[in-house]
Amino acid sequence: MSTLVFSHASTDYPDTSTPCEDDRAVHFVGSLPAVLTGDHRATMQWFLDHSTDTALTGLPCDPDPRWIIDWLDGLAAVDALEPVCTGASADYDDMPTYRLKRDRWLESEELSLGRAAHTDAVMAARAQLHDDRDFPPHQVSIPNPYDLALFTFGSPAAAVTHLPVFRQAVLDDVHIIHRQHGNQVVFQLETPAVLATLDRTPRPLWPAAVRALAKQVARVFADGPREATWRIHLCHGDLGHQPLFELTDLVPAVQFLNALHKQLRRLRIPMPAVHIPMCTGTQAPPTDPRFYRALRHLRRDIDVIAGLIDETHPKASRTALSLVESELDRPVLAVAAACGHGRRLVPQAVANAALACELARHTTDTPAR
Repeated sequence: MSTLVFSHASTDYPDTSTPCEDDRAVHFVGSLPAVLTGDHRATMQWFLDHSTDTALTGLPCDPDPRWIIDWLDGLAAVDALEPVCTGASADYDDMPTYRLKRDRWLESEELSLGRAAHTDAVMAARAQLHDDRDFPPHQVSIPNPYDLALFTFGSPAAAVTHLPVFRQAVLDDVHIIHRQHGNQVVFQLETPAVLATLDRTPRPLWPAAVRALAKQVARVFADGPREATWRIHLCHGDLGHQPLFELTDLVPAVQFLNALHKQLRRLRIPMPAVHIPMCTGTQAPPTDPRFYRALRHLRRDIDVIAGLIDETHPKASRTALSLVESELDRPVLAVAAACGHGRRLVPQAVANAALACELARHTTDTPAR
């Protein structure tokens, strides 16, 4: 099971530093509304203040409330690239894409997300936090290299062609961060492309697609620091608080995760805990048990972070949690929203965090781990 570091309650709350074995944690995917992100210390304090009596999986401080949009816009300054489409990234139909100029090539330094420098700044601010807590490790958001390449070029074929340089750009940051901060950080690999690719692939072709996607993600973990702690954030996309595609069931997620588990076991790499989104910005958590049925086929040693917290549908969120744990036949590791809070208004983010803390303590009849 993934290691958690638990936040202690303030004097107004009971001490939960040694929770029961089957207690759930709260997982924050990362982003916050832009008005809350001007100061690193204040951003981290927000997460602590809104989870005072609950275990946390990590303490994020994401640089961009729109995930990678600032980075994607910044590629316009890369000399080796030229724009194919321009856009303001208001939604998924309005995003810029690029192509490589003739007789040019990309260097990994040109594609850096700057996560190493950002993490240094966050860790300095973290040292300034004043509170009676054992802080969780800093959670560093790491976009999947395939996602970066796909969003850059807008084409799976081009993304695969240029994948090595994007992978190198990502891993350069990861290695620097791990050397500098060790187990004070955990890395969250984030990928909407996995589920989006399967959504657009005919089901007879899924076995090949699943193997290719799992192999690509496994390569990131294999080439990263072996001592690093990773988590995976599967995603349906949330730009403009709209998903890339609609939910139908959890079969794609389960097939991909089982395939990744197989790849990592062969490489003798631990399987990370996985955040599985179970609702979207436009769709409440389903209350039909059939939606969750695939979870009974998920490998039992895969820790699940259930992305089902929807502040506008608290009853459905509660029902969904019971259904998830019933199909898994075990408690989830943590509960979370389906994505970050960057596309929410502040009151919505507050309400979501409150519901997450409530459901983390929700009692079900599910057997303990």
